[in-house]
Amino acid sequence: MTAWQADDAGENHTQATTTQPATHVPDGETPQVCPYCGFELPADDQYRLHLGLNHYDQLDDSDQQAFREAYHHEEESLTRFRIIALGGLVALYFGFLLIYAVLAA
Repeated sequence: MTAWQADDAGENHTQATTTQPATHVPDGETPQVCPYCGFELPADDQYRLHLGLNHYDQLDDSDQQAFREAYHHEEESLTRFRIIALGGLVALYFGFLLIYAVLAA
C-alpha cells in the first residue's frame, strides 16, 4: 500500500507512483479504495471515473452505468468551465481594448 502519514496533523495522502498520481483525503473522510488496484480516492465521482477509465472491462453493468453517468456529469462541468473561461478572456480582451482606446485618444 502506498499510503503514508504526511505530518503530525494526521492528513491522509497517497504517494504518486508511475501509474497513479498523488491524492489527498481530508481529515475525517474515509477514502474510496479501488478493489482492483488499491488506489485511494477522496470522492465518489473520482472513484467512479477511476474505475471506468482504468478497469472498465472488469466492471459489472451497474458500475459501468455509474461510470457513464459520472463521465457525462464531468463532461458537462468541463464544458461549462470552458465557456465561462472563454467569456472571461473575451471580456478581458475587450476591457484592455477599451482602456487602450481611452488612453490613446
